Amino acid sequence: MNHRTKMGIALGVGVLAGLTSVWLSVLLLALAGFLIVWGQDPKRTEEFVGGLPFGNYLLKAMSQLDSIITPRER
Repeated sequence: MNHRTKMGIALGVGVLAGLTSVWLSVLLLALAGFLIVWGQDPKRTEEFVGGLPFGNYLLKAMSQLDSIITPRER
């Protein structure tokens, strides 16, 4: 599994463990699902996001998120 998929699974487990706020949980579960899908098929996910309204901004945000999640070489 790659790092995005692992982060999505960890986020999903965290939400299920601490269901304190329903709407926050729904948002975090949606983010977890997105990270899992993005980790499994990055090219198709990025193509889909790029076709959405404001897709170029979303792709920039995804790039920044990827630089945070992906471990750096030492």
